[in-house]
Amino acid sequence: MKWGFILFFGMTLLSGSSYGADYIVDNTTYLQVFTPGGVQGTFTLNGTEYTLEDGDTFTFLEGIYDTVNMVINRTISLVASGTVQLNGVIDAIAPSSITGFSVNGTVNLRGNGCNLSSTNITGTLNITGNSSRVNDSRILNPSSAVMVSGDNVTITSSYINGSASHGIVVNGRNARIQGNNITNSNGSGILIHGEGCLAEGNTIYLSGGDGVTSDASGASIIRNSISFNSGDGIRSSGNNSVITNNTVLRNNGTGIYSSGKNATINSNTVKYSGGDGIYVAGNGSTVQGCYVQNNTKNGIKITGSGCTVSSSYTYYNGENGIYSTGDNTSFRYVDSSFNARNGIYSSGKNASFFYITSASYNGENGILSTGPSASMQIILDVTSNSQNGVSSLGDNAYIWFVEVKKNGMNGIHSSGKNLYLSYVKNATNNTLSGINSTGINARILDVTVNLNRGNGIYSSGYNTTIAYFEAINNLGNGLWISGGRSYIFEGNTTSNRQNGVRVNGPDAILRSLNATDNTASGIAIYGKNAIIYNCTSMRNTDGVYGTASFRMILSRTSANRNCGVNARGTATIEQCTVYGNRYGIYAGGANSVIYSSSVSSNRGYGVYAAGSSATIYRNTVQSNGGDGITVRGSYAKIYYNTANRNRGSGISSSSYRAVIAYNRASYNSYYGIYSSGKKTTLAKNSATGNRKRNIRRG
Repeated sequence: MKWGFILFFGMTLLSGSSYGADYIVDNTTYLQVFTPGGVQGTFTLNGTEYTLEDGDTFTFLEGIYDTVNMVINRTISLVASGTVQLNGVIDAIAPSSITGFSVNGTVNLRGNGCNLSSTNITGTLNITGNSSRVNDSRILNPSSAVMVSGDNVTITSSYINGSASHGIVVNGRNARIQGNNITNSNGSGILIHGEGCLAEGNTIYLSGGDGVTSDASGASIIRNSISFNSGDGIRSSGNNSVITNNTVLRNNGTGIYSSGKNATINSNTVKYSGGDGIYVAGNGSTVQGCYVQNNTKNGIKITGSGCTVSSSYTYYNGENGIYSTGDNTSFRYVDSSFNARNGIYSSGKNASFFYITSASYNGENGILSTGPSASMQIILDVTSNSQNGVSSLGDNAYIWFVEVKKNGMNGIHSSGKNLYLSYVKNATNNTLSGINSTGINARILDVTVNLNRGNGIYSSGYNTTIAYFEAINNLGNGLWISGGRSYIFEGNTTSNRQNGVRVNGPDAILRSLNATDNTASGIAIYGKNAIIYNCTSMRNTDGVYGTASFRMILSRTSANRNCGVNARGTATIEQCTVYGNRYGIYAGGANSVIYSSSVSSNRGYGVYAAGSSATIYRNTVQSNGGDGITVRGSYAKIYYNTANRNRGSGISSSSYRAVIAYNRASYNSYYGIYSSGKKTTLAKNSATGNRKRNIRRG
């Protein structure tokens, strides 16, 4: 049956407003209204003539409408009743509404404010009018993208499949592309050129290009699900873009690539990308609250300057968790663990690391910083990395409050000059050293290093300062210093398997150290001209051991298993207390000086001077298990000493041309003073109460 009639016309409401008329047409009668030249202002249906008004509605009855060529140039509504298939072109040049059709061909929305809803299009859709809307529609196998040229266009809850080009191309400004399903596009799922556009809540997958591509400023890409695309998940090059709350999975390229300035990339989940998870090339951009895992390359890569990565998690990525080459990058509240290379790798200058919650179980370093002037503050739980926990290679690094444990090399490694390292809460159980510093002018303060399989602290840089430290139970040395002019003070080295402190570099100063219960020496000096001031060394093999020249002042050695002081080179020992050791002081180097010291209660000799030209002056040497003072080297000078109650002689000398004068020797178990050296001078000594003889010249 072919028929057409008016269903409703011109009802006026009590309020005074009116609705347009509602007409019903079929696949024959519609041609009396809709022509290639436009909608007829006056038309006849079923023998009745009507005048078209804006706001009228045309309901199309079910059927197939062939060779359609409709130009809609009036503000009307087209509604499908049942399955209505239109084969051809619909060209809406006025703000019309089209609802419920199946179109095999092309729909052009050229008028401002057009509304297309619940329509299936097998073909193409072009939107050039401003403020047009497409809702709940399907665009299948279009030969070209859904083209959006008008401003303020909205496309919502629609399905776009199999485009030979991109899914949607947006050239107009302020478009809203929301809640759509876009799949199998030959190019990008969504391509945005217009400023201020929003792509929100879309599902985009299996595109031949990127999921979303945008080169527009101010674009917002929010809450989309983007997966299995051949290019990048999201690729944005416009400035001031917002990329937030997207789920980006298994794309062949980068998960999110952003090259525009001042991008905001927040709360995205990016996994299983074929390249980097998130790549930021634009200056001043922010990555915050993102979960970036299992990507083939880096979790997050930063090449722009002045960027920030915060509150993000990067796990199980094929290269680094975070890799940054940009200057002035800030890393805050980051957890970067289980990555194949480094947790965080920064090579730009002025990098800032603040409150890194974890950088653990990475294949290389927890944190690797190679650029100058890096700042690291509050670095927690840097654990079980295959190489170093923290590796700082740039100059002028500042590192404060760090915890590094169980790393395969060092807890902290630094090779740059002017390091400032302070408040290492715990550097423990690392395979090499707790702290390894090789740069000049390092300052290492307030650190705890224990249970490392190498040294607690190893420093080879010139002019290093190490202070306020605890070095305990390390399998190597507590401290090993090989750089020159080091200054070491206010520290404890306890129960280390080698030396408490080992110094190989020249001109070191050691002040106010406590070296206790170490397997080898408490303090071992191999570099020349060291100064040991106000130090205590107890229960080691040797309290102080030195092969090079050193000076020891106001220090104490006690209960050591061998010597309190074992000096193989030239030593000056002033105002020291040496007691309760197996042997007191052994001075093997020429020109050694032992001055104003107390040497007592050692199980063997008190002082033994084997080197030539020793000076032993104003010491108190008493209650030792052997001789108080034994001198074997020639040209010794032994003045003003008190040697009492020793188990051997008070003073025993075989020195050639020695001078022994103004000494007092009392109540020793053998001689008071015994000299067998040729051409020795004995003068003004006093000896009383010695068991064998008071003074004897051999």
